[in-house]
Amino acid sequence: MKNIYSLLCILFLATGINAQNTENITFLHQGKTVFGNFSTPDNAESFCTVIINAGTGANDRDGTLPMVGANVVCLYPGLLNETLKPYKQLSDALVEAGYAVLTYDKLEYTYPGTQLGAITFEKLWLPVNSAIDYVKTRSDVDTTSIILIGHSEGSTIIPYLAKNRNDVKALVSIAGPRSPLDSLLAYQIVHITETCDGSVPDAQAQANQILEYFEMVRAGTWNSTTPHFGGVSPGVWSEYIQMADSVSINYNLANLPTLFTGLGDDLNVPLTELSRLQNEVTITDDFWTIPNLNHFMTTATNPNVSPVLTDTIIYWLDQQCMTTGINSPAGVGFSFEVFPNPFSNDFRIMGNVLEGHIMEVVVRNVVGQEIIRENLNASGDFKHRFSTSLWPKGVYLVSIISDTSTITKKVIKQ
Repeated sequence: MKNIYSLLCILFLATGINAQNTENITFLHQGKTVFGNFSTPDNAESFCTVIINAGTGANDRDGTLPMVGANVVCLYPGLLNETLKPYKQLSDALVEAGYAVLTYDKLEYTYPGTQLGAITFEKLWLPVNSAIDYVKTRSDVDTTSIILIGHSEGSTIIPYLAKNRNDVKALVSIAGPRSPLDSLLAYQIVHITETCDGSVPDAQAQANQILEYFEMVRAGTWNSTTPHFGGVSPGVWSEYIQMADSVSINYNLANLPTLFTGLGDDLNVPLTELSRLQNEVTITDDFWTIPNLNHFMTTATNPNVSPVLTDTIIYWLDQQCMTTGINSPAGVGFSFEVFPNPFSNDFRIMGNVLEGHIMEVVVRNVVGQEIIRENLNASGDFKHRFSTSLWPKGVYLVSIISDTSTITKKVIKQ
């Protein structure tokens, strides 16, 4: 399992970050209108497209979460009275990096209570199926490059969909569980109660009721008088459990490039879940631990989604889509590429510059410390080699500065 250190705070210093266009969109799913956003950069006509599949609950497209109440006081005091918008911020980072992104309001958010109508497994958990169908109708989507990002429960669903389709290019799991839903719920209830000095016997009794209910669901011993759990019938829960209990198998059957990320301070889906997935999923070696982040992708005191997480995802996605969000803007007068990236011992830059530009190359580490500053005597094509034998492993930012512009690119030493 790979670890990204807490100091890995990525600083985008480029002037060429993509502007963003956001369009309100709708699509149909199981007879219901789904509302969402489709956001794109300005700099291309056909995009590698990411669909964000949200976690449990009646989430809106932004994942809006007011941090209030007794549990927040206990568990997240540094975020008290903040309003988190993790999916909005994740989307913004991806668009800045050159990707189109679809986010949507979950049906239980748009149609609360009885407005949703009869609840089925397909209706409640699989709107992302219809989201894929929708983006394929757009002329600005590269239909060969559709990527699904699942957060929490959403990461359980994406391999189930992908194994039955041939139009998904890659998968990303953020804080995804391996344990069955009931086991995880039981753990959360007891653990949070213990942490916040509540009644542990009461919490354990509630946890046992959940475990017993789902044991009955798995055994198929319910009948017409069996009560619903969370507004969902045992028959629908049975379909859900068959999907969720097989999450590792589904990732293997999907057999797609897949990135798994676990969050170091996650109280909802502990890091042991990432270890369980790593022990069972055989189609990838990309399992990354991001320290100091909670389930909502933020630190304990900052309400914004951590750039360490978004940069990790973007770096991995760039390998799948061969795209970059730091492009040479029109009229800059120079461009350059970095290779190899990632690198082990040294790396080179290669590019082209118009005559009459004064050039300087600066390399910084991820906390902004300057490692190298050199004049770059270039006219026309240029090459420059960096010897890095004494550099620690990690992420570095290479900037080329002219008298009019700056372009920055990221390199990683393995």
